[in-house]
Amino acid sequence: MTIYKVFLFFIVLILLQPKCNAQNKMFESLKAELNLARHDTIRCDVLDQLIEVAAEGEWQKYNEQMKQIALKNLALKPGGRLLTIFSKFYATALHNQGIIYSEQSNDEKAIEYFNKSIEISKQGGNKNEMAISLQAIAQIDIRKGNNTKALNQLYECLKIFEEVGDEIGIADVHLSIGDICYLQRDYLKALEHHKKSHELYLNNNYQVALSTINFKIGVDYNAIKDYLNALKYLQKSIDLIESFDYGANSVAYLNIAQIYIYQNKYDKALDYALKGLNIAERMQNKVETNHSHIILSKVFRLQKKLDLSVLHAKEALNIGQEISHPAEINMAAKQLYELFSEINKTEEAARYHQLFIETKNVLDNQESKNALLEQKLRYEYEKKELISKAENEKILVKLSAENERKNLQKNIWLIVFGSILIVIGISSFFLYKNFKQKNVITNQKNNLLKQKLLVSQMNPHFIFNSLNAIQNYIFKQDSLKAGNYLAQFSELIRMILDFSRKDYISISSETKLLTTYMELQKLRFESKFDYAIIIDERIDVESIHIPPMLAQPFIENAIEHGIFYKKDKGRVDVRLYFENNNLIYEIEDDGVGIDGAMALKNKLKSSYESLATIITKERMSVLNEQFKKNIEIEIIDKKKTSEGDSGVKVKFVVPFKEN
Repeated sequence: MTIYKVFLFFIVLILLQPKCNAQNKMFESLKAELNLARHDTIRCDVLDQLIEVAAEGEWQKYNEQMKQIALKNLALKPGGRLLTIFSKFYATALHNQGIIYSEQSNDEKAIEYFNKSIEISKQGGNKNEMAISLQAIAQIDIRKGNNTKALNQLYECLKIFEEVGDEIGIADVHLSIGDICYLQRDYLKALEHHKKSHELYLNNNYQVALSTINFKIGVDYNAIKDYLNALKYLQKSIDLIESFDYGANSVAYLNIAQIYIYQNKYDKALDYALKGLNIAERMQNKVETNHSHIILSKVFRLQKKLDLSVLHAKEALNIGQEISHPAEINMAAKQLYELFSEINKTEEAARYHQLFIETKNVLDNQESKNALLEQKLRYEYEKKELISKAENEKILVKLSAENERKNLQKNIWLIVFGSILIVIGISSFFLYKNFKQKNVITNQKNNLLKQKLLVSQMNPHFIFNSLNAIQNYIFKQDSLKAGNYLAQFSELIRMILDFSRKDYISISSETKLLTTYMELQKLRFESKFDYAIIIDERIDVESIHIPPMLAQPFIENAIEHGIFYKKDKGRVDVRLYFENNNLIYEIEDDGVGIDGAMALKNKLKSSYESLATIITKERMSVLNEQFKKNIEIEIIDKKKTSEGDSGVKVKFVVPFKEN
């Protein structure tokens, strides 16, 4: 009984610890990916993976980063997909914080954070994350001897894991229920649940738990005196521990030490138990420190070093009483009772025996046995009810379909007659409204065609000048510039033709199109200007879509009517950012400005410039009707707003969709 109790609670720590056994190469790759991540969704995803593979002491830092990023984004009150994503990461970070407190034996704080995680997961509709945190609370209750409460929680987790199809979660629940069965001395039931867990871990290739589950099955077989199978599974456990790089993990060392005790290899058991104690003390993990002292006491007792055995058992008892864990107190009290009985100190033996009996009654009570049976029966009944309900629904659907078919046959003539009357009525209505309806349909078609055709509009002067510039480079035998110009020109035309078929394109596609267009203009005007396209960090350029080329006419005006007449080098800045939940486009140049351009060229308001403005306003009008908004274009002469400044700033709201 005592041997198993030590390892019963090791699994608590294994299930709660983030996995930190991935190869160093993966760890470095994830760190590099984190540095390159441009958006918080990607950063949180990479941090979540780093938590899984980082070493003890490191993963906690990554968890805090993930928590802060998720909390910052949730404070912005996002909706839809972003709310779900950041709620999940925040709930995971809170769960991991609970793990940290659990490892420090601060159970109250651990349960507080697990409950916070459950609340956030509930708000985000993440049932699986809820079940994981609820299971963590159940593990603490098992450790504290609250088996009845733990069983209620575990069967609740089992229903959720089965509903969402999480086989690893199902395996973890069966493992814990098997542990409780063992404490109740129902070894066959314990073996049944542990074997279910083992099968699911194998099917899902969940290597991190295989050494533990093999150990538990070995202990189950030992309890029912099937020593051949017991040794087989215990040896599998130690082989798995030694074949995987678990790093400096006290649980792994203590598992190996206990198996060596089974094999009567006491020197090896002592070596691994001391390693486990060293790590547990360094990590300030009191539960593991208690278990280390228990195992050391057992080894020294087997080596007939009774003074050392008593010393470690008393240390284990002090730690158990400090953290108020009945299981840890029970193991230490039993060890001390047996030791003092062996050396004929009956008074002290009786005192520790009384303590052992008191804590044993807490851990092994009839109420928890009844709860196990009650929960199992309720679970099986509810499962059968669900299956029966599904079968009844199928029968009802079949009967309903049959009745509908018969009713349809009986009333076929009535249906036909009614249909004829409806067709006549509808036809009369359409004939009466024919002329008006034709006008409505024509207007709708014209609006749709206009929206798509306007996207493909290109300044004829720009096309002519671009081809002329390519021709000039060819005449000058400057093949490199001619080739670059032609390649960019053809890429721009291809994108315009492609995007003209679409109502919306991603911001990354829009950015690529504008970059190609401005590079072409820069090459055409021989680097007379610099430019920048600035995208707000909060914008997910892949998931947010906008109408294509809304900004292009204004960029063209900025270059050809603002920068062109400027004596020195100019600059054009294109910005896309969020303001009061609106997506804003801003095009700014430092050219001669509206008044300056008109003074230098009276034909500034030529047919194309007017057409570009009209086209954009018409597109905005169509979008206003579609989104029921009043989107206006704001054109500002910078000279009028800031003395000594020149150029034009254009600003307008952009409708967008989030995929």
